[in-house]
Amino acid sequence: MVNQIKSHNFITMKKFFTRSLLILTAMTWGYASAQTPLTHWCATDDVCNARENSDPVVRQQRQQLEAFTQQYVSSFQPSYFRTTGTPVYVIPVVFHVVHNWGPENISDEQIYDAVRVLNRDYNLQRTDTANIIPSFKALNADVQIEFRLAHLDPLGNCTNGIDRIASTLTYDADDNSKLNPWPYNKYLNIWTISNFGASHAGAAAYAYKPGTAPSGKDGIISLSNYVGSIGTSNTTNQYTLTHEIGHWLNLNHTWGGTNQPGVSCGDDNVTDTPVTKGFLSCPQPANADVCNPGIIENYQNYMDYSYCYYMFTLGQKARMWAALNSAIGFRNQVHTTSNLNATGTNGNATTCVPVASFSSIQKVICEGGVANFSDASGNLDTVGITYLWDFPGGVPSSSTDKNPTGIVYPTAGAYDVTLTVTSSAGFDTHTEIENVVVRPGTTNLFVPFSESFESITFPSADWLTESDDGDGWELTSNAAHTGFNSVSINNYSGNTTSSKDVFITPGFNLTNTTQTQFKFWVAFALKNTAGTDQLKVYASNNCGQLWNLRLTKSGTSLATVNNAVTSNFVPTSAQWRQETVSLTSGQYSTRPNVSLKFEYTNDMGNNIYIDDINLSGVVGINDFPLSQEDVTIVPNPAYDKSTVNFELSKPENVLITVVDMLGNEVHRIADERLDAGEYQYEVNTKWAKGIYMVRITAGNQIITKKLVVQ
Repeated sequence: MVNQIKSHNFITMKKFFTRSLLILTAMTWGYASAQTPLTHWCATDDVCNARENSDPVVRQQRQQLEAFTQQYVSSFQPSYFRTTGTPVYVIPVVFHVVHNWGPENISDEQIYDAVRVLNRDYNLQRTDTANIIPSFKALNADVQIEFRLAHLDPLGNCTNGIDRIASTLTYDADDNSKLNPWPYNKYLNIWTISNFGASHAGAAAYAYKPGTAPSGKDGIISLSNYVGSIGTSNTTNQYTLTHEIGHWLNLNHTWGGTNQPGVSCGDDNVTDTPVTKGFLSCPQPANADVCNPGIIENYQNYMDYSYCYYMFTLGQKARMWAALNSAIGFRNQVHTTSNLNATGTNGNATTCVPVASFSSIQKVICEGGVANFSDASGNLDTVGITYLWDFPGGVPSSSTDKNPTGIVYPTAGAYDVTLTVTSSAGFDTHTEIENVVVRPGTTNLFVPFSESFESITFPSADWLTESDDGDGWELTSNAAHTGFNSVSINNYSGNTTSSKDVFITPGFNLTNTTQTQFKFWVAFALKNTAGTDQLKVYASNNCGQLWNLRLTKSGTSLATVNNAVTSNFVPTSAQWRQETVSLTSGQYSTRPNVSLKFEYTNDMGNNIYIDDINLSGVVGINDFPLSQEDVTIVPNPAYDKSTVNFELSKPENVLITVVDMLGNEVHRIADERLDAGEYQYEVNTKWAKGIYMVRITAGNQIITKKLVVQ
């Protein structure tokens, strides 16, 4: 039996509060993106061809592998073609589940099912092969490759072959999302993510063929809902990994080395797969002789796009075996006896002691609020798992559910949470210190307020932080706008692209305040002027359950230094700029608990600093229906679109137009009578680059705001 007590300070936990932001605010990321109809199922040729075209060493390796493959196939023993039954090669596999506690955090059971599907497809275990068209039945191959989840990690520790990594890099994913790679000469690495970014938009997955992968990137990356046949996936999507591992073992698409089926007839360098254009749907056999009349094409092949898959051919089997016997890509090392022993995939039964882990879906709540919890434990058996949760300060104070919900916290404070997971091999206990922060419904921090970070603890239960990857927000004495301290992120040492870092202020009582202004000083430099680093400021009036975007600065508009700085950036006194966030609307003014959130997204940026936060306001209500400070345009500068936000204090006729610098109207946003309340109007800004003015006329009042289109 094992009893390990683990403590993690809440204020430094990865993924703090990001999930609630994604669900409740702009929805610019998220699992929904993964449901977008696919425009090209597999991006393998895109990434591999790019590598070959840009790197002569990769191109030479590919040529050498093809020569070796052709020689290997030509001498392939006829008995190997026909052999069935016992796998010849065993491949150790690790699944890296990159998630942000959403549905992309797929279950162990879904991964086990994915391995089952792979072994079925690669070992002639399907029961529906009678559907193979007659001319190809004799070519249906038992590839004799078995895939086994690793039972020992690279350090020799017990594992179930499932590596769960909490990171927002699950969104807009690419090679940078391939976190914690295990040695690719020992394991087949498979990463699962929520959705791909623009570089691979419309793809379900991609693999690197032998010899093409950048360092640390070899393996397969796939949408999480294209893994296995259960859970978030389905019986249609289940063949994705079968297809991608074919690429990992040096198979081409049946029409050749492109991602363009149906364009032109092509060959995949396999003798028993006829020349084909490829298919995007399942044709009738009579209509499947597109390239050579009378010769039916192998559209039921796993390497096509037809979605009516049944087989690999004997020639493809020979080609995959060639990849497993070549040193290029190190595929010849993964199946050796010594490596199977080292990875725990030699067939000896291994049951690991569980590793307890969990996430609070809502980490910050108001008094009387509800917290929900999600189990993320590892090394679990498929049966016989028990859970015991301890919620001091919560009602109820304990639970035996896998994923407890509805835990009420009636009193303000910071509370630990403990989970004990037990299996047949032992148990593990995991404690998160101050995992749930319960803020009072009404705070005692009133306007005016100022904080120069000279004498506070940061981070703390009042000043909360979250670091997505690498360095996060921390107190520093390296630079300050005034005094000696500020808060900063050390990006110079190398945070990953797209990583996000957050800090949240205490709550402020604005019940006696109107026309509230939140101001702060920022200093930031780009390492490269093409960088798109972004700072967003959000506001919440309900202890962070819902965040509203109030300010966005990105790229050069965020930078306080004109030129790129490639050395460690420490600002001078002249390299600071003050920013203002309006909190004048009724959504914030008169509210008893308003907090702010700073969210920085890294992209080729240098260090960033924040100092001298302050809030100010006045008592009284403006007679005008609009406030100049409460009219915001986000984002600004804009690229494709922006949003005009404002609040009317009373009903009024409103005209909103966009004019150029000569006063010519280029767009009319609205012309109508509006009731009192908050309004948002999205504007398509696909105009010529330049400076425009947004003009809002409300009754006799006119307010003008600048809009920059880039």
